Amino acid sequence: MTSEEKADLCQLLAILFAPPDREAIKEWTERRGFSFVEAFGKMGKGNETLFRGVLLEDPQENGFERLRSEYFRLFENEGGVKISLVESCYKPWTRDPDCLLPFAREKGFLMGDSALHLSALYQYCGLEVPDLFKGMPDHLVLELEFLSFLYRHGREREARRFIEDHLDWIPSLVEMCQSVQAHPFYLSLVELLRLFLDSEKVRLEKEEHGEKEIDPTEL
Repeated sequence: MTSEEKADLCQLLAILFAPPDREAIKEWTERRGFSFVEAFGKMGKGNETLFRGVLLEDPQENGFERLRSEYFRLFENEGGVKISLVESCYKPWTRDPDCLLPFAREKGFLMGDSALHLSALYQYCGLEVPDLFKGMPDHLVLELEFLSFLYRHGREREARRFIEDHLDWIPSLVEMCQSVQAHPFYLSLVELLRLFLDSEKVRLEKEEHGEKEIDPTEL
């Protein structure tokens, strides 16, 4: 895949991890789903069946409504399953040794170290956090959009570092979706994301690039 194709892919994944949009789901099902599964089936050593869930057997109104209900059951139901799509919730709130708050090393809280670091990176790159994500700049949707930004601007070394530093929690997301028997669409989607990130880490580790790297210590 070219950098532009990977940028497009990350942008598409960001759309699919946001609350379902009727037109986006329709386009995905009718135009992009099969080629997506075919490409990743090859990457996954021919195991296309693992990813069939993203094709959606019923792309019409009933299928969309079921997908929307499942999204809110999994990711936004305060009284139910509530799988977080925010990085901070999967990591200790802070590793600052001087922080004396009783929950400092606990998980499950918003606006942890990862959120503060990403806020600084966005500002450094001239990007603004939408109002919807002001309290969670490390939401998966924004992280995928930022990864798309890095690929689109030829920053592959930064993409590798970003994947290692900020998307290392995706295996936990996969496990949680599996544990609650999520809709096949989301089970396939998280597996596809994990496969893409793993393949990129391997590839980028083998390559050297000459572009200037964003150094977080300079922020």
